[in-house]
Amino acid sequence: MGLSACQEAETTQENEHSENMKSIEQSDTINEAIAEVIEDVDEVKIDFNTFNDYATILSKEDLIAQFGKENLEDRTAWYAEGTVERQSTVLTDPNNGNIIKFVWSDEDNSTTSWIEASYYKWNENYEIKGKQTIKTEDGLKLGMSLMELREWNEADIKFSGFGWDYAGGIFVEEGSKLAESNVELTLINNQDKSNEGFEFMLGDVELSTTDERLTDAPVLVEMFSLYIEK
Repeated sequence: MGLSACQEAETTQENEHSENMKSIEQSDTINEAIAEVIEDVDEVKIDFNTFNDYATILSKEDLIAQFGKENLEDRTAWYAEGTVERQSTVLTDPNNGNIIKFVWSDEDNSTTSWIEASYYKWNENYEIKGKQTIKTEDGLKLGMSLMELREWNEADIKFSGFGWDYAGGIFVEEGSKLAESNVELTLINNQDKSNEGFEFMLGDVELSTTDERLTDAPVLVEMFSLYIEK
């Protein structure tokens, strides 16, 4: 009986030791997997190469942390024919020069409501001080011509005439690529060219790329808007 009991005890200890070793090995495997996940997360860094990248910044605190106060300018922005006031912050990205406007929620003035970017660099006196070309993740580009946009959209485009409060607004058609994009566009008549011969584009009129007169029209993509709050 004594020998049998001793053998059973040794067998039990061996089994326990084996189980403990398995637990340690499993634990090591789990820790290695966690370490790999953390490493992968650390490697996922946003390079802000597209307009959409800036929509990952969801608060003013995040914006300051990412780019620093020295690259930001707080402004008051007006919408809806000057009847709606919103607080905003304009970023000049120190890495690539992109100028992006962050419009804050009217509830706390610190949560990102939407972002904007314009082809023309306007100062507070509405004077043009330069241009910028920014792309979206789906291939849209600030400054692209009306016909380039038509080709990208793979469908004709209807939009408002120029020279009034809702100038260049696009009537997005269901089923078009513009309808599938989360970026909204506004058009503008090319500020470097004359409107001579294209006076029919001015005013509260609806225009369409089906009109052959617009084939060479001085019209381009002026603004991107991406709404975050729904």
